[in-house]
Amino acid sequence: MKHIPFIAALVMSSAVALPAFAADVTVKIATVVSGDHPENVGAREIKRLVEERSNGEIEVRIFTDGQLGNQRELVEQLRNGTLEITWVTTGFFGSWEPVMNTLEIGYLFDDREHAFRAFDGELGEEVATLIEKHGVKHLGFYEAGMRHVTNSVRPINTPDDLKGLKLRTPNAKYHLTSVEMMGASPTPMAFSELYAAMEQKIVDGQENPLSNIHAAAFYEVNDHLALTGHLHLTHMVMYSEELWNKLSKEHQEIISQAVIDSQQVQRDKVAADDASLLAVLEEKGMQITRPDRAALAEKVAPLREQAIEEFGDQSGRWIELIDQAR
Repeated sequence: MKHIPFIAALVMSSAVALPAFAADVTVKIATVVSGDHPENVGAREIKRLVEERSNGEIEVRIFTDGQLGNQRELVEQLRNGTLEITWVTTGFFGSWEPVMNTLEIGYLFDDREHAFRAFDGELGEEVATLIEKHGVKHLGFYEAGMRHVTNSVRPINTPDDLKGLKLRTPNAKYHLTSVEMMGASPTPMAFSELYAAMEQKIVDGQENPLSNIHAAAFYEVNDHLALTGHLHLTHMVMYSEELWNKLSKEHQEIISQAVIDSQQVQRDKVAADDASLLAVLEEKGMQITRPDRAALAEKVAPLREQAIEEFGDQSGRWIELIDQAR
């Protein structure tokens, strides 16, 4: 057997031990939902496009399941320059820009296509301009989805059936108020705390899109699913303004275009889930009802005027733009 010269052997062993070439830029995306959720389908598409188009100059790392914090903490990390990308619903951002609550009035949108027409037009442009006053760069809109009610107490067929039910909602003012006007007793809490709260009967139920209900296994603690469709929510994909300004123009363009190009993939996943998960949830033992949406919408209708009184012309203009997009 021939002996490998010492120097050659050292070079070979060193080559094996050397780490892969490090990317010039690392971008972290953080979400609070499970890895197979439509939000993270979008995150993985951003990762794929950015890494491919940057020829490895940009590495994208995805943190799911609230690993880096809850939604409020993630937004603050963006504003403080310690996280690159996250997304929250328009109404959730009402904590920083109160008029954003207008966009989570119940039954404001007829369906997902109606919401897309609105946010992909003037409404979306005005929302982007507004939130960029708060230390974030707006990059695009993801679909958070149409929300429905689940609970462990009784089936929901009419507004009266909601009376007395303690339902968890996000801590977004008009989102919470819409659920209250529908007849329930809303209880704001973090999504990460919800399963345990329902299991321990701290709350009777919650309201979320079908993808959230399935991914979080809420069917294990709630027997009843009512297709209320009371809110269609939209996520704003945001980048830290501080960290955005440190990127080269070329890298900014790559990331910006990747988010835009990922939107349809993410929205298609939500649509696919909505088409398939109803049967899955029924198989899991959930009793499905289809309440009178018109009766529920009538309960929430006064919130439009309330928003205009509270937030003024901007709120009224947004409601008008949404109505025009029908």
